[in-house]
Amino acid sequence: MTNIKDRVLQIAKHEGFNYESFFNKIGLSYSNFKGIQRKSALNSDAIVTILSNFPNINSTWLLTGKGEMLLKGGENLVSDTENNGFAIPLYNAEASAGIGQLQLGSEYIIDKLKVPFARNEDIALTIVGDSMTPAMQSGDIAVVRSMPNWKEYLDYGNIFIVVTENEVYCKIVQKNIEKDIFTLKSYNTNYNEFEIPKKFISQIYKVIGIISQRSY
Repeated sequence: MTNIKDRVLQIAKHEGFNYESFFNKIGLSYSNFKGIQRKSALNSDAIVTILSNFPNINSTWLLTGKGEMLLKGGENLVSDTENNGFAIPLYNAEASAGIGQLQLGSEYIIDKLKVPFARNEDIALTIVGDSMTPAMQSGDIAVVRSMPNWKEYLDYGNIFIVVTENEVYCKIVQKNIEKDIFTLKSYNTNYNEFEIPKKFISQIYKVIGIISQRSY
């Protein structure tokens, strides 16, 4: 059973922050979450601050460890009570292995999808190409979550949508020996991995789920 400070660290990781940035955001000292201090209690003001900054976090889970980390309903989620789905926009924009642009204006929304594991800021994009097979195939829909702090922390080894000025990539992002470069890798072994300087990247989205269009 984890203690409350362990669960706070889980929140930081889930939200895509490195620890220093996370604790700066909520006005707490990271030193109080390391070593022997990690076993000490967390005061009520700190708990209120965390829940105010991250309203999607289940307060019961934070306090007791029981239940799920994320709330399954509430004002921050667009819900459908009949099928327990959350409505997120599907854009007329494609995530592929190469050339393209990510257009996320309201005029590019072509549908609303109800997704149980989504949050209100998540979006859906269609995958094109075969570079990520067998994990995903052309026509599958990726549910993605913006990573506003990707320059400070990224959960390497997962699938991300990497956006540059003229290109949109759906790839596994790996750490490079050069700190200012990412290595992008495909699941399909017919495609070679390649490097991209961070300075050319405008945004990164994490793929948190796939809606398959296959009938088998």
